[in-house]
Amino acid sequence: MTQQPSTSRGRRGLAANLICVLLSVAALMTAMGTAKATAVTGPVTKARAIGASHTTAKLRDPRRNVAPSPDYLDNCAANGSNNRTCLRQALAAINAARADEGIRPMVLPINYAHMSIVRQTFVVTNLERIARGLRPIKGLTSRLNANARHAANSQEDPSLVGSVMSLLGVRSYGSVWAGDFGPLSSDYDWMYNDGYSAAGSVNLDCRTPSSSGCWGHRHVILGQYSGLRTLIAGVGSSDAAGSSLAEIVVGSVHSSFHYVYTWKQALSYGAAGHKVTAATTNVAAGA
Repeated sequence: MTQQPSTSRGRRGLAANLICVLLSVAALMTAMGTAKATAVTGPVTKARAIGASHTTAKLRDPRRNVAPSPDYLDNCAANGSNNRTCLRQALAAINAARADEGIRPMVLPINYAHMSIVRQTFVVTNLERIARGLRPIKGLTSRLNANARHAANSQEDPSLVGSVMSLLGVRSYGSVWAGDFGPLSSDYDWMYNDGYSAAGSVNLDCRTPSSSGCWGHRHVILGQYSGLRTLIAGVGSSDAAGSSLAEIVVGSVHSSFHYVYTWKQALSYGAAGHKVTAATTNVAAGA
């Protein structure tokens, strides 16, 4: 099934004329077509809800979109997603939004600024998951990374054909796409700015407060994938700045995969506040 995107306009400060954002979601039990990006002015999102069961308070959707505080957009637009001030402001905005939900602050690994956009996105997604009591995605695979990279280059959400789903033992997956200011900014829009706004929602599937597509990207990030043995993922970026990012999260009945990067590696560098050894600190300092 292919769903054509609608178009609308949204503005957030001076950066509105510098960014075209389309956040697209696919949540599938079988292979489906996905929506192609449509160029618009200002941040825009497109979503199809994953249908994950939000059964606890920590998984409830926010009552409303949260305006970023501090507003990192202009700085990140001017200086890039790995600029120190951009990172600090975007992380502070995420943590302010998390505080509204009673969620502890996000702690990035000490080598975060030196990581690839692909790994950064994977780590941030897992940090959102574990803060709410969900199991982390175990790791990134080269096959899924390639799939996501193709989607990022095409500015669309990743999808899987039936043969790949069979090979990987896939029973459910969700995918998202963003044209934004890197992983932290994308995470903010996926998690905290994905609902209805009377001033003009950036989520094209959230035209009214009761639209089923509201918070659809958040539902992919926080999908429970119940009964599936292993969670794996793929992330792709069209460039080193992460201006077009795609991510796919897969629930599989298989237990063994070859990973190109794992959550265990992120923890060893202090993700989520885990203890870092002196040897790891020295490696990170020389990265």
